[in-house]
Amino acid sequence: MNKSKTGSNIIYGILILIVLVWTLFPIYWTVTAAFKSRIEVVAWPPTFIPEKPTIKWFIDVWYDRPNPNYYANSILAMVGSTIIALALGIPAAYGCARYTFKGRQDVLFTILTFRFLPPATVVMPLYLIGRTFHLIDTTLFLSILYGGMNIPIITWVMLSYFREIPVELEESYQIDGYTRFEAFRRITFPLARPGMVAISMLVMAFSFGEYLFAAILTTSPAAKTLPVSIAEYMGGEWGYMWNQMAVLTTYGLIPLIIIFFLVRKNLVRGLTFGAVR
Repeated sequence: MNKSKTGSNIIYGILILIVLVWTLFPIYWTVTAAFKSRIEVVAWPPTFIPEKPTIKWFIDVWYDRPNPNYYANSILAMVGSTIIALALGIPAAYGCARYTFKGRQDVLFTILTFRFLPPATVVMPLYLIGRTFHLIDTTLFLSILYGGMNIPIITWVMLSYFREIPVELEESYQIDGYTRFEAFRRITFPLARPGMVAISMLVMAFSFGEYLFAAILTTSPAAKTLPVSIAEYMGGEWGYMWNQMAVLTTYGLIPLIIIFFLVRKNLVRGLTFGAVR
């Protein structure tokens, strides 16, 4: 029995190690490529540790193009879309979890269906809408789009969290004279906060890294985002500029890593709380 358990643990350990290497190695290669020379980054066999580390590319990309603007636009779109998605998705999830009404499942299914529409099928209508309301080439339009695209995910994920929280807790507060909103604010919201943190991280990651809509709906440095800038270093007179792309990708990882470490405790709780009934 012990030998069988030990063998299973070894297999699980190997599988976890493989997944970690598969997941983290591209990030490691990207970060190290940011410190390599132009020749070393394409050398074969590749070097896994920079032979002569340099910060030249970190300085160059900051002054070569309006990358600080692109960086700020990505952060603004990320924050704005997360606020919009949470502000609309959480009430929708709470309403579906606490109220029974005709067609509730149909509504939830329809919301989820919108999330899985191929982006290419909606980009032209969105462009026409943006042009009509003079929103093309604005960070506000990207925030609205990203927020709307993530409302279905937030609704479905938070639905399971709200269902896990006993409705009797809210009812006891209402018996004491509190309104439903006050009961939600004092009881349900704090208990569901880990789930909100977890899903917010997913929304932030998507919004910060989205490329298709940003590439089509923005044309000036005032609205372009970091993924668009990275794509602009592909091809051209100098071919693929791997160093610059690696540096910008590294810059893009920084805000997500900082946010992760700030909310990691709630994130772990949020990833497990709504999964088990």
